[in-house]
Amino acid sequence: MRKAFQLHNEMLRHNLQPSPATYNILLNGLCVNRDLTDADRFFSSLQDQNIRLTKVAYTTLIKAHCVKGDACKADVLFRQMVEKGFEISITDYSAVINRLCKKNLTIKVKVFLHMLLSDGISLDQEICFVMLNAFRRVGDLTSEFELLVKMIKCGLLPA
Repeated sequence: MRKAFQLHNEMLRHNLQPSPATYNILLNGLCVNRDLTDADRFFSSLQDQNIRLTKVAYTTLIKAHCVKGDACKADVLFRQMVEKGFEISITDYSAVINRLCKKNLTIKVKVFLHMLLSDGISLDQEICFVMLNAFRRVGDLTSEFELLVKMIKCGLLPA
């Protein structure tokens, strides 16, 4: 990563503006190396410089924080991504919901489920089963039942 950042700094010294892909690659490299502190710092510095970040930059960090188990940071980044007006997909929601479920943070899961449905995104069987299992683990039978009803309305049959 040191060499990549040296090249980045050299570009800046020669008044060459790195492309969004350059920033995405640098962020991804930091995340792959599990250096999330530096990744967050770099991401913040780009925001402070008003550099226009892409959805890839956000989803890269969100997924890295999900892998680390930091659902709260992933939640904050997800909300920033929404505020920036990026189109959100079921894959984006699934990454966060999955981690929230693993942490048994079912109140936040319900918030994301509501956001997902409000955005007009269709549920898929895989994420529904993840949520059902989380609701069952914490004993939230009401939420489990409500999700089953939503699944049936969407044409998803519980197995």
